[in-house]
Amino acid sequence: MDERQKDVFLRFKQDDLLAQHINLLKSVFHSNFVEINIYKYASKAPSLTAENYLRKSLIDASDQLIGEIIIKDISAKGLETHGKEILDIIAANFIKQYEFLDEYFAMNQQVDISAKELESHRLELEMLYEDLNLAHEELSQAFTATFQLGKSLSQSKNKISGFLEKAPIAFGVLRHRQLKIEMANNLILELWGKDKTVLGKPLAAGLPELQGQPYLEILDRVYTSGERYIGKEAKAILEKDGQKVDCYFNFIYEPLKNDRGATNSIMIIATDVSDLVRSRNELLPN
Repeated sequence: MDERQKDVFLRFKQDDLLAQHINLLKSVFHSNFVEINIYKYASKAPSLTAENYLRKSLIDASDQLIGEIIIKDISAKGLETHGKEILDIIAANFIKQYEFLDEYFAMNQQVDISAKELESHRLELEMLYEDLNLAHEELSQAFTATFQLGKSLSQSKNKISGFLEKAPIAFGVLRHRQLKIEMANNLILELWGKDKTVLGKPLAAGLPELQGQPYLEILDRVYTSGERYIGKEAKAILEKDGQKVDCYFNFIYEPLKNDRGATNSIMIIATDVSDLVRSRNELLPN
């Protein structure tokens, strides 16, 4: 694939990423007007005339403004209070995926430096592109929304639980500092290699193989500090069908706070990128 083709492919994947998130935002906020503007493709953002809208700037890891999300005519019931928090999470995940594409193509340019290596791994790279496409489609569905839990959770727990159980994401909620597994949909149970018998147990008891790995300590730090933690292609050793398996995940640990600003739960959103990481590692020189 030459440089022009790579640029076309990258732009195609970025357009696909935009479309996925626009559809997600329309669904969550019940709005027929959603825009995601990337400034390097447009000179300026469009002007707004409607009063009922949300607007979120997109800031990359270098604190550079790269664009914004605009949602007009919001009418979703139950999202008025937490709309900004939900938009913040979706925007953060969009930026991570957008930067992931740029990082991937920067890595691919380095591979191109060696013509012999490129030739010998041409077929492997084509397979990697396919794996990236599949993984990216899964990732683009993964980060859908978050809700400020507390009183609102107790008042609408059944409604929210039903929504999240059907959502196309791996999602769980850990309650209190003991990290009791309060909520875990089928997708996250599948990633963990567990079933619903882990519900109500502390995470250390439900997934005992996490002992000695950094995640219990990270979760405790998220709970006590109240600060979000984002993991990218993080390795975890999980027990599935009686076997220890090396897995790789992109995930978010999001602290959920009560009206006084104190953390009372942690939300987990995760997606499995194990196949992508293994395929990429096979292409790296020994």
